[in-house]
Amino acid sequence: MTRICIVLILCLALTVSAEGESPGQSLWTTLDVDSVSHESDEGVALASFSKVVERARPAVVAIHTTGSSVDQGIDTFGFNPWRLFPEVPRKQRDQGIGSGFLIRADGYLVTNYHVVAQADSLNVRVTGLAVALKARVVGADPRSDLALLKIDPPRKLPVLPLGNSDELPVGAWVLAIGNPYGLTAVATKGIVSGKGRRLGDLPAFKTGYYDFIQTDAAIDLGNSGGPLLNLRGEVIGINTAINSRARGIGFAVPINLAKAVLPRLLSDGRVDRSYLGISVDQVTWELAESFGLDKPRGVLITKVLKDRPASKAGLRPGDVMLEFNGMPIRGTQDIGWRVATSVANKTIPLKVFRAGQTVDLQVTPIARRSGKPAEKKTEETAEAEEPHRLGLLVVALDDKTAGAAGLAQATRGVVVVGVEADAALHGIRVGDVITSINDKEIKTLQGFEKATKEIKQNQMIRFYILRQRSALYVAFPKRWE
Repeated sequence: MTRICIVLILCLALTVSAEGESPGQSLWTTLDVDSVSHESDEGVALASFSKVVERARPAVVAIHTTGSSVDQGIDTFGFNPWRLFPEVPRKQRDQGIGSGFLIRADGYLVTNYHVVAQADSLNVRVTGLAVALKARVVGADPRSDLALLKIDPPRKLPVLPLGNSDELPVGAWVLAIGNPYGLTAVATKGIVSGKGRRLGDLPAFKTGYYDFIQTDAAIDLGNSGGPLLNLRGEVIGINTAINSRARGIGFAVPINLAKAVLPRLLSDGRVDRSYLGISVDQVTWELAESFGLDKPRGVLITKVLKDRPASKAGLRPGDVMLEFNGMPIRGTQDIGWRVATSVANKTIPLKVFRAGQTVDLQVTPIARRSGKPAEKKTEETAEAEEPHRLGLLVVALDDKTAGAAGLAQATRGVVVVGVEADAALHGIRVGDVITSINDKEIKTLQGFEKATKEIKQNQMIRFYILRQRSALYVAFPKRWE
């Protein structure tokens, strides 16, 4: 799953938080996205980066994705299973890693849509838990590049509080936490370099509603879906993309956009976009002066469609919309996502500038269906799609294959020719030779099948593996029969 574009690179990510119930938990209990309480600003300038990171890391997770792709037949160590075993399917499992962060103690977490879009299975690593947890997609919204996942943890988990990205000033210190290149919970610092950025030259963002936060905090492949934090430890953005041509330029989805989308993902699995029926343009200095505005602000309405919400509300071409639902409008991208994520059929106050004076209006957006509900797979259908839940495809080792694998010809066991699921997550690779399972010697395929069937569900499986000239143990729990 290559996630590299010519201009910008989408990066997979991860996130963190403090133990116990937090404002983030309250948020998801009540679905009140504005219920986060803020600390006073006193002493924030002296806040220690290390304390913010320490509080946040337990709530940041690593998301391991597995998807199908056609393998070229040679692994990292030069082992080619199809040269020796032409009957083995050439369809292999493509592995990826991204980031996310917990927003509710019972296992709800946020990441980017592009992290999970091509995945057949998801495993989430949480700090303090010995094993990875299976995750399911509760809801996804490609147009905001957001996804809501659910895991079933054995205990309550720490969560991250959500801040207010509208109040975030350019120049403010921020911290990014994620899993760049598979490294765990890496924290980087920087400042907010800009706001309201558009990434129209990246195909994934041409048709969406975005108002990106730009930062120079180091973000790399593996960071996507991780949190961008302020010095209070609140999430103010979700790390999403980097500029491949300019080191030190990264982009994050503002958390206020996520706060508008996530309740809909939780309840419906999708977001139905709202619209007004208008076309808008940016207000330049020249236009502001011509309309009698003190400075460029809001958006200029250039077209109003007949019999649409805007025309029914009394909006006209030439109006400058200054506020939408009590919030100031900074530009065309700003009004785009605010309208799209507003609740359909709910009356919203507007403030427009018309003929030298401010006019208050009310508009009722209507829905325009976008996307499909997230498929809610049952445990039975999930198991039917993945019959080999250990994630290993093996063949018997003989003198010929042992020599090809770089081992003594007398070596016996089974050689791994396909890896997926937990096995890949824990480091088993194509070309590994398994010679024992839980200290029982393995010489044949029948012996491998018998040994794995004897192990009970959730019991640890310990493999003794020969890899080229080295030997190692790999262990993980057997999750399914």
